[in-house]
Amino acid sequence: TPSGRNILRDAPKDHVHHHGLMFAISVNGCNFWEEFNKKYGKQITVTINPKQDNKNPKQDDKKTPDDTDSLVSELDWTDGGGKILLKEERKISVQKESDVTLLDWVTTLKTQDQKAILDKSNHHYFGLGMRFVESMDKSGQFFTDNEKNKFDIVRTDDRLTLCRWVAYRAKLGDAPVTVAIFGHKENPIPTMAFTKGESRSYAYLGITLNLHRKPVEMKPNSSLTFRYRVAVWDGEVKPETIENAFLKYAQR
Repeated sequence: TPSGRNILRDAPKDHVHHHGLMFAISVNGCNFWEEFNKKYGKQITVTINPKQDNKNPKQDDKKTPDDTDSLVSELDWTDGGGKILLKEERKISVQKESDVTLLDWVTTLKTQDQKAILDKSNHHYFGLGMRFVESMDKSGQFFTDNEKNKFDIVRTDDRLTLCRWVAYRAKLGDAPVTVAIFGHKENPIPTMAFTKGESRSYAYLGITLNLHRKPVEMKPNSSLTFRYRVAVWDGEVKPETIENAFLKYAQR
């Protein structure tokens, strides 16, 4: 949050494969979401900030303001046998304003000489999502850009809905915070919000790629880019404030 309060939780005991803010799907039948055994896939970091000269530690002083808080990484998505199914370029940028912290996540998935199926599974939550700190699990409220949006109950308290943005507000310790995720208008798959937490077992907020209903085939030597923004505020923020933040992002 703008005041420096952390909302994310890494590797909780109930789901050790939940890592703060994360992006994972299933490819060619290989699950990159879970990590319980060797058959699951791995996202292996190849480079971080490949354009940065690590021999010159003062180079950061020469960066433009737009690049100051950016992290660029290249990753290989490998199956259990080490075969590369996808390559990814990921850019994460953070911009701090007086009343909101903004994080942009851009993932470009690339095939090589073989096609890849972003494939159907029974998991309706694959995509970008976040796991919150424990104090936010049992006190929150989910909402979207349209109060008339209907949540499709998929499993117990797992819900999906088409929207432009989805938000969650809850108490972090003794004081509330609000977090929202925006999907970019140029994404190849419309924004489908995934929320979990009505039963108060734990709270989860994300945007699914809806692959459990409609798989996507990537041709050889092709790419797909997914763009998202996460916005975090201190306090309880009204939908109008979130909508204004979304509209600024939509103009990019």
